[in-house]
Amino acid sequence: MIPGSATSTLDYDRLHDALADAGAVVALAELHGGVCGALCTGGVAAAQRWLADCLDDQEPAAATADVAQDLDDLVTVSWQVLAGQELVFAPLLPSDDAPLAEQVQALALWCHGFLGGVGATAPGIGRANDGAGAAIGEILGDFAEISRAGLSDEEAAGRGQPDFALAELQEFVRVSVQIVFDELSYQPALAARDSH
Repeated sequence: MIPGSATSTLDYDRLHDALADAGAVVALAELHGGVCGALCTGGVAAAQRWLADCLDDQEPAAATADVAQDLDDLVTVSWQVLAGQELVFAPLLPSDDAPLAEQVQALALWCHGFLGGVGATAPGIGRANDGAGAAIGEILGDFAEISRAGLSDEEAAGRGQPDFALAELQEFVRVSVQIVFDELSYQPALAARDSH
């Protein structure tokens, strides 16, 4: 996350632990990615629907008041940051102090969630041949590749260097999400049309 940004009010470790304690099996990074994908294509209401659908099959404890408030905050703060003029959006991921394998897995899950949020809200997005549609389609394709990222056994054991720069991938995701949001967020009719 970017220090001093509004996303710093979302504490990854605290939210991660709260979801785990509530019995949720969906990873926080994947939830945040899905929320952001739905925000880009359908706004706050779409993100809330996607989140409810995602957690629908979870244990009842996942709907406790504290966790419900945390999830509302996740949607609200994410919307505020994406819609703000400061361009300080950052995916909600483990800190740089976390093991590399955990960071890579979280980024992959985040991208997977983003694709799920976009697909559930506006499945036709990115298929258009016009400039914006093609650019969004390319970003979604890149996110699909990142969603399959992982470390080899050697890299996970610390005997080899990963053949990618995690910080660069995170920055690519950060900027790409802002681009998708900026292209689509003020086109509610398009999102509504593609969701039918």
